[in-house]
Amino acid sequence: MKKCSLFYLSGLLFFLAAVLNLVTGENHSTAVVWLCLGSSYLCLGYSHQKK
Repeated sequence: MKKCSLFYLSGLLFFLAAVLNLVTGENHSTAVVWLCLGSSYLCLGYSHQKK
């Protein structure tokens, strides 16, 4: 499996965890952290794909 696709997969999993955390309403600050991590992994995947 290519490294960029692993970045995309982990980014999507972080987004899924953030959405689940927001829907359940437990702790919104950790949901924001998961969203930031997901977007950073998507950016990493894009930059590795561009090379």
